[in-house]
Amino acid sequence: MSNMELLQAIEQMLEKKLEEVLEKKLEEKLTPVYQRLDRIEQRLDKVEQRLDQVEQRLDQVEQRLDQVENDLIEVKENAGEVRTGVNTLLDWADEVGGVISFPIPKMNL
Repeated sequence: MSNMELLQAIEQMLEKKLEEVLEKKLEEKLTPVYQRLDRIEQRLDKVEQRLDQVEQRLDQVEQRLDQVENDLIEVKENAGEVRTGVNTLLDWADEVGGVISFPIPKMNL
C-alpha cells in the first residue's frame, strides 16, 4: 500500500469517525428539544380535548337558546290572544253593566 493510499484510508476513517461524533453530539443536543416537543404536544392534546368539551357545551347552550327563543315566540303569540280576550271581556262587561243597572268599575290597564 502506498503512502497516498494510506493517507486516503486514514482520511476516510477520520471522516467516518467525525460523522459519528457529530451525529452523537447532534443527537445529544436534540434530545432535550425532542423531549420538550413531546411535552408541548401532550399539552396541546389536553387543550384540544378541553376545546372539544367547550364546543360540545356550546352546542348544548345553542340548542337550549333555540328552545327558549321558540318558547318566547309562543308566549308572545299567546299574550296577544290573551290581551284580545281580556279586551273583549272588558267591552262585554261595560255593555252588561249598563243593561243590568249594575255598573262594573272601569279597569285601568
